[in-house]
Amino acid sequence: MKRKSTIFLISLLFCLSGSLLFASTNAGKLYTTAKGLDLNVVSIDSIVQSYDKLNERIAKEAKQAQQDMNKAAAKGQADTYYAAYQRLATLGSYGLDQEGTKTLLARIVAEDEPARKTHATWLYKNSRYYKPTLALDFSASGDTYNYSFQQQVSVAPGSDVTLPDSSQLAVDSAKLGILTGWGLTKDAVTYKGGQTIQMPYTDQSLYAIWTSGVKFFDPVTKTDILKSDVKEGSAVDVPTLKAPDDSYLFAGWYDPTTGTLLKDEKSYTLKGKGASFQALWRELSIEAVQPLYYAGDKLLTQTQIHVGFSLKNSGSISLQGLQATLKTDSSYVTINDDSLFIRSLPVGSYVTNNGRYATNKVSTIQGEDNTFSFVISQDAPSGTVIPFTVTFSDNKGNTWSSNISFTVK
Repeated sequence: MKRKSTIFLISLLFCLSGSLLFASTNAGKLYTTAKGLDLNVVSIDSIVQSYDKLNERIAKEAKQAQQDMNKAAAKGQADTYYAAYQRLATLGSYGLDQEGTKTLLARIVAEDEPARKTHATWLYKNSRYYKPTLALDFSASGDTYNYSFQQQVSVAPGSDVTLPDSSQLAVDSAKLGILTGWGLTKDAVTYKGGQTIQMPYTDQSLYAIWTSGVKFFDPVTKTDILKSDVKEGSAVDVPTLKAPDDSYLFAGWYDPTTGTLLKDEKSYTLKGKGASFQALWRELSIEAVQPLYYAGDKLLTQTQIHVGFSLKNSGSISLQGLQATLKTDSSYVTINDDSLFIRSLPVGSYVTNNGRYATNKVSTIQGEDNTFSFVISQDAPSGTVIPFTVTFSDNKGNTWSSNISFTVK
């Protein structure tokens, strides 16, 4: 009997010590410890370690509380469900408060790099009260207008932020002028439009700096010309662009804010405070022209051969009313279907000869609907190379051609 009592006592002490150990390491206890730290004195690394330990414990207990809620819901145990929910809610309240966040941030911004970025990134992830914003203020005013607009960026401190440039804006350049950059003050450029900067550690504002002038921008040829300090009524030369290859057809300079299109003009007279022109290109890339089922170098004679194609529009204008024609001067070939109609091809999209819709990636050429069709005569010698020309035209009369060839098996 005495031996049994001793065993029971030892077991009881073991359970009690286990409970005390759990109580000393649960989330509530760790939160009390972390919250008791003097954030003005304790090293930032020690504070980080304390809260990381707390967050790790919170994650474990939150998972268990969620599991208990799910089990209670499945069994219809309302009291158990509510108790688990309360635990989850309490866990959600643990963490750095607003005052503690401000205290810690003041110390972090005073650090040198790279510690400043490391600790600021940690604070961004671990405090709901630290979300620095970068305000981009586009506002401008004049005698006849008042333009007010602000955009806010909120990402992790130290992250890359690319500032807008004039090519991305749909504003009335005749009234506002041209966006030349961004300033920490309203009267001087600190950063250029399109420049990539680091997200600041505290809330900051950048002001759009507008100037009179004319801008010509083209991402295709990497043209970026700003003619500044141009007064209303003054004329500027219009740049001449060279197409990168035969698939590009220049369609003019266009200012979307005023609807002004310059096609063959050699100069432009400024109306208003500014103008921002972007080059327009019609472009058609013939990605592939190939037979269905048969290899292009092993075509059979006395067989109907169907040919399809894949196209891409890398220009800045959607192509409408596309038609395709296939021609050859070979006496061995009889073409049954030499003309096809294709749906419109939006900017940046791909389409095949019988694709139902344009897509944002290359589609497989397949299916015999809406294909070219021809037959090679039986007397064509093996190895004969047969040249073809495929031509595409749009509803504006522009054409793109490609010379291809197939070989008789």
